[in-house]
Amino acid sequence: MKTIEKIIIAGVVGTTFMTLYSYLKARKENQEYVEPIMINKLIDNSEDLPQIHDEESHPSGYILHYATGIGFMAVYYMAWEKALSKPTLSKILLIGVLSGVTGIAVWKLLFAQHSRPPQNYRHGYYRQLFIAHIIFTLFAISTYKVLDSNKHREYLN
Repeated sequence: MKTIEKIIIAGVVGTTFMTLYSYLKARKENQEYVEPIMINKLIDNSEDLPQIHDEESHPSGYILHYATGIGFMAVYYMAWEKALSKPTLSKILLIGVLSGVTGIAVWKLLFAQHSRPPQNYRHGYYRQLFIAHIIFTLFAISTYKVLDSNKHREYLN
C-alpha cells in the first residue's frame, strides 16, 4: 500500500472516531459540539457563501472536516516520521495535545473572524475539542502503524 493511501485511511479513521466522540459529548451536554455541523453553520452564516439548508447532514462540513483530518495525518507523517515508526503512548499523547491546542486556536480564530459565528458553550466546546484531538491522534497513528506493518507481510506473500 502506498504511503498516501495509508495517510488517507488513517486520517479518515481518526476523524471518524473524533467525530463520534464529539457526537456523544454534544448529546450528553446538550450542546452543539460536532465539528462538521459547526463548519456547516459557519458556512451558512457567511454572507459570501451559499446557504446550507440542512446543517446537520450537508456534505460540505463533513468533506472539510475529513480533509482536515487527512491534512493533520499528513503533517504527522512529515513532522514525526520517527513517532509513527515507534508510536509510544507518550508520543501519541504529546502529538494529541499539540493537535488539540492547534485545533482550539484555529476554532477560536474562526469564531473571532466570523461576523455571525454559531453559538455554543465555548468552554465546553474547547474542552471536548482538546480531548477529541487526542482521540483522533490515537486512532489515526495506530491505524497508520497497522497499515504500515502490513507492508512486511506483503513481501512475504
